[in-house]
Amino acid sequence: MNVLEDIKVWGMLPREIAYICFSSVVTLTGLVTVAGLILGFWWMFIGSVLGAAAAALLLKLSLHLKEIAYVQFEESRSQVSD
Repeated sequence: MNVLEDIKVWGMLPREIAYICFSSVVTLTGLVTVAGLILGFWWMFIGSVLGAAAAALLLKLSLHLKEIAYVQFEESRSQVSD
């Protein structure tokens, strides 16, 4: 990963933004779940399920953007060696 940070790779900034959003969604989903348990509001668990689904999509997006960065790095290495 350090090698990728030394060069400008397109996927790095969007991946970091997606990961920060993922972390925020996980934190908020946890808070909604705890609030639902403490207050006994069963309908808050709908928000927990939706938050978990959003977190899964953001994590998948973050991992996909990381993969794109590695593919671009490998392509740039193969072009330099040619």
